[in-house]
Amino acid sequence: LVSAMEAVYPSDDVAAAGNYMGVHDPHVLELSDALGKIRAEKVKAAMKWNWEMYAKCAWGRDELLPATCGGQDNWGAFGFTLIDALDTLWLMGLKDEFQEARDWVANSLDLSTRKNKVSLFECNIRVLGGLLAAYDLSGDAIFLEKGRELATRFFPAFETPTGLPYPSIVVSNGRVSNTWTGDDSLLAELGTVQLEFRYLSYHTKDTSFREKAEGVYKALKN
Repeated sequence: LVSAMEAVYPSDDVAAAGNYMGVHDPHVLELSDALGKIRAEKVKAAMKWNWEMYAKCAWGRDELLPATCGGQDNWGAFGFTLIDALDTLWLMGLKDEFQEARDWVANSLDLSTRKNKVSLFECNIRVLGGLLAAYDLSGDAIFLEKGRELATRFFPAFETPTGLPYPSIVVSNGRVSNTWTGDDSLLAELGTVQLEFRYLSYHTKDTSFREKAEGVYKALKN
């Protein structure tokens, strides 16, 4: 199949020049679809194998240590890998694995016990974002509930004179702090909370999340 594809696809030089129209040939498209399905199964198998190793060696930990079959919690012990992978598991049709991860979120993600300092930026895009993506795909309310609680626990970080949030927070007690940037803020971090917070406001009908996020833009404009 790969050889057949190579026979009908243009050389790199021809393709770069934009002189090849064969990609619209039904035969080429048929071969491309067939190759894509083979590759998709290989990717899914790789994901399944990696997930099995994570479940065996580091279940519920932030990161897998593959060389030692262990785990570590470099991101505050939120189960970063598990939550970050929820939407991928769903989209790949790995529903049994998704359900096991869902149960961990429901039964083991107790935010009141997370006493390590965590990056607001990383926790927002990976944990809150992961929870909301899982809710969007599955409709399971547990993900929205956990996401709402986490975002609410972020609120103390926004209690600043400017409305620009502190970069680090302990979600169990609301203690905030600066990081290596001192009193300076990183625009790349400040500009990423809006997607998750607006999504929360839309689905919970609670405007406080959107207001916190949009307060960042107001501060930047001023």
